[in-house]
Amino acid sequence: MLADLVFVGALLGAIAPLVETLRTALAPAIPATLWWLVLVSVALLALVAVQLRTARTMTLSRTDVRRLSESEAPALFERVRRLATLADCQPPAIGLVDSDVPNCFSVGGRDPMLVVSSGLRDQLNDDELDAVLAHELAHLRNRDATVMTLATFLPTLATDRPVAGLPRWLRANLFGGAILFAFVVALGWTQSASPTAIGLVAALSLVLGGIALGVLATPVVYLSHRLSQDREFVADRAGATLSGKPEALASALEKLDDSVGSTPQQDLRSLDGVVDELCLLPHGFVRDAAEGDGGRFTIRLRSHPPTSERIDRLREFAAEIES
Repeated sequence: MLADLVFVGALLGAIAPLVETLRTALAPAIPATLWWLVLVSVALLALVAVQLRTARTMTLSRTDVRRLSESEAPALFERVRRLATLADCQPPAIGLVDSDVPNCFSVGGRDPMLVVSSGLRDQLNDDELDAVLAHELAHLRNRDATVMTLATFLPTLATDRPVAGLPRWLRANLFGGAILFAFVVALGWTQSASPTAIGLVAALSLVLGGIALGVLATPVVYLSHRLSQDREFVADRAGATLSGKPEALASALEKLDDSVGSTPQQDLRSLDGVVDELCLLPHGFVRDAAEGDGGRFTIRLRSHPPTSERIDRLREFAAEIES
């Protein structure tokens, strides 16, 4: 968000004379401070909206999600609708990932979606599935899905995998270069520089854009991992309360966590931890079978608290309810 604010401020600062001319012509009675405050706020909200839409699109495209119709899975839609009513929220759309790796996640925005894998539905009983769906609805109700979707925007741009048809180096240099040049504009140097010098700085910013994006993405990854750990505990408790069966959620987590070591080795791609942060469990939907890793799932950074700790807290919560 700080990078967004600097980018918007620098962009508006670069066209300040034009902005002041518009204010004088359209709304001379509005104080300059109020005018700029409203303008910066609107531009910042627009940028965040674009990022949310872009991050959502990238996330869904990277997991090959297919949007389900109610006729394809009436029982699943009924479950989600019933739990959403209990949670006092609108039922989200439902997406399916064709993978036998059991997992799920949710994305926010104007059209929230709850995404499950085919393996998740196959491995859980009714109570466990209700508890897992309630966990994801808790994320949506608390707007965790929106926050985490935004939090994955910079890491997604910086990832090595192609996104939106653009290779990483081009995508990273374009976006990172724009941010880097915005910082230069914010320092005020361009106000007295010649057009040639400004052009050279813009070109250099483009060349160094990938490095700038990596520097910006590093603290975002760290903070989003911390946020992800905290939100999982909250969503576990909220989901257990919503379903009324904390032991069922604990059982589901234990069952799904155990299945990681027993899933047959597949030659599938790794999602590099970006989508993993959004999932119920941090192993995404795919399996990295690269030579030398023994067929284990790739978890580059711990984006979730230990599953055993989540299970222990849920069972403690179940004991509190019983007592």
